[in-house]
Amino acid sequence: MKVQTSRFGEIDVDESKIIEMRGGILGFNRLNRFVMIVHEEGSPFQWFQSLEDGSIAFITMNPFIIKSDYEPEIDDRTIEMLEIDKAEDIDLMVILTVRSEPVKMTANLRAPLVINKRKKLASQVILEDEQYPVQYNINE
Repeated sequence: MKVQTSRFGEIDVDESKIIEMRGGILGFNRLNRFVMIVHEEGSPFQWFQSLEDGSIAFITMNPFIIKSDYEPEIDDRTIEMLEIDKAEDIDLMVILTVRSEPVKMTANLRAPLVINKRKKLASQVILEDEQYPVQYNINE
């Protein structure tokens, strides 16, 4: 499947790599199909590219790279909605905000993307736990 994007131009997407959002991303609820694109080899960053709007791509990363003790509580409703059978099926990603000074990049630890990597289903989860900020400086 070919998709035109503003950031990467035309990309060829393997249908088996498409991630279906079962719960939308805040402010982008109308977008339901995404693909993960590696930023560059060896980089911790990945792009969560919308397949429905080629101008929308979120820069993401594995939260454990920046906060090894990150332990978000994923509620039963999300586990059921994403058809998660075992913990090994879960990939967590956090959306980053890149500022004019890239060293001030922040990660939204309060609202991670929970992905069932086996079934390619995902949802953004808003955590109740206030210890996880919306703007966590990734250079701390």
